[in-house]
Amino acid sequence: MVLDPLSIGFGAASAGLGVLQSVANFGAQKQDYVNKQAFADANSEFAAYQATINKEVSDLNKQYTFWGQTLDYGQKMIHANSLRNVELMKSISQAEVVRDTRATAGSSFVLDSEAIGQAYAEASMQDSVALQQYQWRSLQARASVQARGTAGKSIDRIVNNYARQEGDYQTIQRLNQGLRERQYDRSQTARIAKYISQYNSQQYYEQADVFDPIAPFPPLPTMMLPPAPSMRGGGPSAGAAILSGAGAVLGGINAAYGMQAQIDKITAPTPAGGPN
Repeated sequence: MVLDPLSIGFGAASAGLGVLQSVANFGAQKQDYVNKQAFADANSEFAAYQATINKEVSDLNKQYTFWGQTLDYGQKMIHANSLRNVELMKSISQAEVVRDTRATAGSSFVLDSEAIGQAYAEASMQDSVALQQYQWRSLQARASVQARGTAGKSIDRIVNNYARQEGDYQTIQRLNQGLRERQYDRSQTARIAKYISQYNSQQYYEQADVFDPIAPFPPLPTMMLPPAPSMRGGGPSAGAAILSGAGAVLGGINAAYGMQAQIDKITAPTPAGGPN
């Protein structure tokens, strides 16, 4: 089949359009691939930049919180030290009260004990003087009776009566001495008990335990997460573009033969007996 110039032109035009369309598609795919690569690179760079900014913001927030906690810790430490000072002042004040109370109790004990001892000594001295005077009176009475030069049972009885009275008085004095000694012991014992009671009436102040607050822990640096991976993929294939162009050429040839077939069908002579 000989191709008509019109068919050849139509086929060439169709093939050219196909090749041009293939070339245009390849250029568009290549540009789209370049745009996607540029967008993927920009997206990765922005993700890394955003991760860095987020890390810095997080670190700043943590540092701000840490400084707030540190300030609160300092305030609590000041309060704890103030409580310790108050407890120390109470302890010192109570120690002074205990010191004065025990000094007063000791001084009072010494004075009272000395007064009890002096009273006991004075009573013993009074008894000794009274006994001595009684003995002198008894000797004086017996000597006076004996100096009269009289004799008889009545005189002996009077002398013996003086001696008996002197013995009775000495016995009473010894009994009184024993009573005074026991009274002295009781008085001293009672005074010791009173001294111990006064001595222990005031106790030292026991300071309450004041615990220090827990210091805040310094913040750890924020872990920066890497950006998510992105698929880059391959660029458009030049071979596919060539195949597409070859297909366009074949399509142009096919269009030329198809066009020639239509022309031949139109220009073919009409057989005899055919329609007028």
